[in-house]
Amino acid sequence: MAEQCSSVRQTTSHVELPSRTAEVKTVVATQPRRDKLVSAAKNAQVSTVAFAKNTQEKSIALVRNPNFQIVTISTASGAVALGTVGGAFGCMGGLVVGGLTGCIPALLTFGASIPVGATVGGFFGSTGGICFGGSAGAVIGGGVGHGCYVYRAQIKDGVLSIRVVTSRRAQQFRLALRSGCDKTREFTHDKASKIKNFAHEGKKTAKRLAVNAKQHSYEMVSDQSFQVTSAAAVAGAATCGTVGGAVGTIAGTGAGMLVGLPAALFTFGISVPVCATIGGGLGCATGAMTGAAAGGIASGATAYNSHKYRKEIASNAAGAWNRVQTGKSKLKVKALDSVTHVTAMVSGTGGTTGGAGSE
Repeated sequence: MAEQCSSVRQTTSHVELPSRTAEVKTVVATQPRRDKLVSAAKNAQVSTVAFAKNTQEKSIALVRNPNFQIVTISTASGAVALGTVGGAFGCMGGLVVGGLTGCIPALLTFGASIPVGATVGGFFGSTGGICFGGSAGAVIGGGVGHGCYVYRAQIKDGVLSIRVVTSRRAQQFRLALRSGCDKTREFTHDKASKIKNFAHEGKKTAKRLAVNAKQHSYEMVSDQSFQVTSAAAVAGAATCGTVGGAVGTIAGTGAGMLVGLPAALFTFGISVPVCATIGGGLGCATGAMTGAAAGGIASGATAYNSHKYRKEIASNAAGAWNRVQTGKSKLKVKALDSVTHVTAMVSGTGGTTGGAGSE
């Protein structure tokens, strides 16, 4: 309606007032542009408010999204961790490179270029290391966090399966360990019982052997044969050892003197007594040992056989003594008979002579 009015007014103005045509056109054209601007401003305001509200809702939804939270946290953590490490390595590398670079003009700067170069290199190295490490850490952390969130179900299933397998393996290992402990305990108990029984039997055997040895020793010591043999062996060893030592001393002394005679001219006669002394000592030791051994063996054997066959020896001795006594008795009877016969002969001869004289 307004547009129709404005067009009518334009036609009337063109007809009635041709000189004021430009001014009327300007006044009439200004009113619709202002309305369009106001409506456009309102539409822009509404669109802006709607866009801001939509953006706010999307931002809130994005912030509340667990994937965004996990990715953000992992990105920040990776950036901080690798940024710190990269900054440290970059600082050290920058210090070294800057110090080496500053060594070139050190003669011209009186050594001041070295710390300056090291400082500058450390600053740029730490900055570059932080940027590079932070970027790499952010990318790696974000990728890892996103992958973990996307495949969280598979990871959870894998962890659960690993946990189940681990618990099963642990249970099997626990059962095997328990079974091994039981078997080890049984084996140890059996071995301990066997060792205890063996020790007890060994103790009994040792005690029995000790008792038997003691009894045999007592019987052997109490045996007259052993006593006689031992006494005879000791006596024979002592006697023959003494005799052998004496004979050995004499023989060794003589042999030593004979050995020392050839060297007497060179030793002014000292070799003779020295060799005689040495020979006498060796001869005495050799003779004593040989005589003691021979005397002990011979005397012991003789005494053992004598004691063993003492009954036979005693019976033989008794028989010999009886024979001696019988022979003595016979000789005595014969002697008495002879004396009687001689006496009778003598008595008969005297009576005959006396009778004849009397007649």
